[in-house]
Amino acid sequence: MSTTALLTGAAGKVGKYVIGALSRRGIEVVATDLVSEGIPADLRFERCDLTDATAVTRLVALVKPDVIVHCAAIVAPVSYSEPELSEAVNLGGMRHLIDAAKRHAPDSFFVFVSSYAAFGPCGPGDPVRRSTDPCWPDDNYGLQKLTAESWLRYSGLRQCSLRLGAVMDLHDLMPEHPAYRPFVFMVSLDQPEHGVDVRDAARAIASAAVQQPDGHLFLIGGDDSWKVPARQLRRDVFGAMGLSVPPEKAFRANPDPSVKDGWFYECWMDEKYSEQVLGFQRVSRDAFMDELRKRYRVRRVALSPLRPFVSQAMMSASPYTGRNAIAPGATLWDDVCRVYELPIEVAHARTSDSPPPSPFAEKGVSPLFERVNRSRSN
Repeated sequence: MSTTALLTGAAGKVGKYVIGALSRRGIEVVATDLVSEGIPADLRFERCDLTDATAVTRLVALVKPDVIVHCAAIVAPVSYSEPELSEAVNLGGMRHLIDAAKRHAPDSFFVFVSSYAAFGPCGPGDPVRRSTDPCWPDDNYGLQKLTAESWLRYSGLRQCSLRLGAVMDLHDLMPEHPAYRPFVFMVSLDQPEHGVDVRDAARAIASAAVQQPDGHLFLIGGDDSWKVPARQLRRDVFGAMGLSVPPEKAFRANPDPSVKDGWFYECWMDEKYSEQVLGFQRVSRDAFMDELRKRYRVRRVALSPLRPFVSQAMMSASPYTGRNAIAPGATLWDDVCRVYELPIEVAHARTSDSPPPSPFAEKGVSPLFERVNRSRSN
């Protein structure tokens, strides 16, 4: 008898790869998202707005999945520029899925794709994070992920959570959403980053869906070669693409290592146990960069005479050197609030005030569908 998995966020950065990883393990996948772009035409697709409790209940009752793989999320820094959308998806979507699963698929196994944002800020002098470490997230994304983990843990469902590191995709190095462009420069160059190839992340998720290790929390990062400062990872990626890293003045200056609020949530993780159980690590940092160099081989030649113009364009995207340049604040979140025009209490809270009623509701269009597509078109 085959196993059926309901996969949320199937058209997303990670979800697209999870489809293949699940299918290769003999699992029948039912994909759901707001759009079907990038999802194989022969795969069963059920469109669903996760912020609509009725729609989610209807979907779970229809599919009656053996496994729920929840990849859908509004990730940082989009969560900073669109906090209401982030709350609606990351918290509302999780609550609706849990409620629907308890009612219509109580024996299903729930795999939640979380983030190392749940740990909270981490400086270069901090120890490697372990799954048993306390969590002190101070941004809305990390708070939402930690809250969702807790809801799932105490839901009564069989479950596990996977905290992903910095997911690297050869085909999607810089997502289109405009929130990413300034944020590249807002992470200090000495920030510890733990990368993982998106294909390895998908393998870990699929392995968890097959093994169903109830109650486990896994840290998903690449092998030791992926544990580098942001400076090194940017140098590798820019170099593979035939570009130079912008000068240091374009990046947020390294804050005092003893002041946690000055740093981002990225960290190095002890992923050894996760690798032992899930067996997902295949792609080293060197192998990833070799693939990237091959992918950009022709474009590197074409970009060579344009390097000064590309460098100038990148500098203009930095909030510290662009047309409306700002002076770095005392904390990273001071800068986040200025760049994304957020009240400080929203940047630090898992929830915010409910958004006003959408005029699109009267036209029968999902508010979430409208907001996501508006952000994609920007």
